[in-house]
Amino acid sequence: MIKKLFAYLHYRLFYIWLLLFSFLSVMISPEKSTEYAVISVFILLYLIYAFNKQLFTWVIIFLSITLSLYYPIYLRYGSLNSGIVAAFLETNISESLGFLERIRLEHLLFPICYILFAVILIRLKKYNKPSPYDKRKRQLYIVLSATFIFTLLFEPTRFYLGSYVAEEDRDWTLENSPVNIVSFYANIYDSITHYYQEKQELLVVSTKPSLWQITQVEPRYDNYVLIIGESARRDYLATYGFTLPTTPFLDRTNGYINAGYIASAPATYHSLLKSLYLKQTGKRDYAYNIITLAKGANFETNWFSNQGSIGKYDTIASRMGQTSDFSYFTKVGGFNTTNNEDDFKLVEQLKQRLALNKLVEKRGRLFVLHLMGSHAPFCDRITAKEKQLTFVNEYMSCYVNSILKTDKLIENVVDALKSTGQSYSLIYFSDHGLHHIDKTDKQKLTLDYGGEFKSNYAVPFVKISSDDTERLMVNTKRSAFNFMYGFSQWLGIRSAELDQNYDFFSNKDDEHIKVFNFKENVEFEQLKEDVIPEFNTTISN
Repeated sequence: MIKKLFAYLHYRLFYIWLLLFSFLSVMISPEKSTEYAVISVFILLYLIYAFNKQLFTWVIIFLSITLSLYYPIYLRYGSLNSGIVAAFLETNISESLGFLERIRLEHLLFPICYILFAVILIRLKKYNKPSPYDKRKRQLYIVLSATFIFTLLFEPTRFYLGSYVAEEDRDWTLENSPVNIVSFYANIYDSITHYYQEKQELLVVSTKPSLWQITQVEPRYDNYVLIIGESARRDYLATYGFTLPTTPFLDRTNGYINAGYIASAPATYHSLLKSLYLKQTGKRDYAYNIITLAKGANFETNWFSNQGSIGKYDTIASRMGQTSDFSYFTKVGGFNTTNNEDDFKLVEQLKQRLALNKLVEKRGRLFVLHLMGSHAPFCDRITAKEKQLTFVNEYMSCYVNSILKTDKLIENVVDALKSTGQSYSLIYFSDHGLHHIDKTDKQKLTLDYGGEFKSNYAVPFVKISSDDTERLMVNTKRSAFNFMYGFSQWLGIRSAELDQNYDFFSNKDDEHIKVFNFKENVEFEQLKEDVIPEFNTTISN
């Protein structure tokens, strides 16, 4: 009996191993699956093996490499989405290396095991002796093919035709398939396709004249400066209660400081897309953004960026910036360059443009500064002389010092504006926040981006003007989805496209604030908390 069992297992060993490999494929894939996903994957691989054994080998190699490569990313960032695609395509090489440095050895154990199973499976294929093809086998293939196609297509079709989820746009896509290795690759294709379609739309509208129907322009100031920060959590600014003096300038300056501003998304691409572009009738029109609005109102527009300018990996903000009357990018040749330029280079360019004093034909001047701010790796954002504060470990110390550096930059910008003798107003906000990882390990504690926590969206918002007479601290719930309204109000521009009854700077809260978590809009108040761990903090001499 035992001999027969071993003989049977030996004869079927390849198929048993194929079933185990199918199980591991479902486990390592980041997409959601159902109970029958393992059987569906087994059927798919079995049919490929029956059709062409050489093709089967290449499919196994492809699966093992791609799924293993993404697994460490999945452990840190979750299943694939357009935010991860945008971050990957728009992150420079040094930051990618910074990510690789944070991969732990234990994150590689499962991928190594999975690749080992793949190698054994390919080896076992050589010793497998399949039964001859006959009528029964042909019928089996037909049944298995029909079963696989049904399991693959049923759920996407039901989602497309059903009404159990409210969506603005609902497309039929294999991304919704419960067979998760299929949905994983469909997700890659859909995310990349959507990303480049969006970029192409931006490219087209960048060459068109302003479409805004402007009804009134009454600017209050001569010079307007918008500083877009990067990855700054609100609760790491001393102005908002952080224990270390990370914001000495903001702590003492007059102005409007809001502790209730909520970023629209947890990463730069989606955050700026949803904040700096106007959405009308359920669709975002790239012809309507802060630069086209200012230019349509006859403002002189200037864009200074420490993030890339040209090439394959243009960011959504950079594309808009290039339509300004004047633009300056520290990274000429693309965002994916390795040079770490200092944000203060933007201040020097700002001073040069301010000195031109061209206010004759223009109603006012707008200057946008897009910082690298506190983008990871944090220690690349500061110099040795700028390491003034110590907090928990090296990573976190660099982070709090990057906040301190941004505060110093804001002070320098204000000083430059004052030196012109002209009236001015400045707004600073961060595109998104971050959340803690490795909170139980003091030496490994750091911050990363993601969409699960309130801290990923809770960012600073500050307005400083030349005629401020008091320091106004408010906690008004304000969504960055409505920033376009605040921007037009700030510049004194009225247009037919913007609701004039909405007061961005009033003390009336925005209700039911939602944020985009890379997949859908969710209620901000339903997100989890991520408080700062309590460790001893010191100040360096």
